Amino acid sequence: MLLNSFIPVATLALSWLFLKQQLRRRQWAGVMLALCGVVAIVSRGDFTAMAGLQLNAGDLWMLGGICAWAVYTIGLQWRPAGVHPMLLLAAFITVGLLALAPAYAWEIARGRLTVMSNGALGGIAYTGVFPGFIGYIFYNRAVGEVGAGKASLFIHLMPVFGTLLAAVFLAEIPQPYHYAGIALIISGIYLTTAARA
Repeated sequence: MLLNSFIPVATLALSWLFLKQQLRRRQWAGVMLALCGVVAIVSRGDFTAMAGLQLNAGDLWMLGGICAWAVYTIGLQWRPAGVHPMLLLAAFITVGLLALAPAYAWEIARGRLTVMSNGALGGIAYTGVFPGFIGYIFYNRAVGEVGAGKASLFIHLMPVFGTLLAAVFLAEIPQPYHYAGIALIISGIYLTTAARA
């Protein structure tokens, strides 16, 4: 979750580099404030715990994914005129499936098969329909409406919704650091999106 929260920072940096989009100091302050909110939730309010974090191979793959997502986000700005957004999404899905096919074939060859059950099928269906399809439709539309930088900021809301859903479905009790982190995230998003261009 912490690494994922660097997506808005990477997107804003690439927007500045490739799209020449400038952010005012108040907007950068909002981005950093939201990032601090994520850190507060992930570290459980103990910021000193972040000093002991070390990157492993999976984290490096995640950082590569963050850069790829930032490139994808700003690349949506260059959608050719006349190309319908759903057609573009279909093309992305096709390319993604073709890119993943060799890795899936390799897993099957090594005997790593998915054990089909009602729970597994339900999880695959949920992931494919909601975050894997509807989520992209909404995100792509948001980028088209408000721009790459602002749309990516709302990724900071993932730990907020994670906290709220854990409270509702898992009966977890939010702690003071959750509330502090949520307040920082919402304040940061407000600062960034409310600032005049």
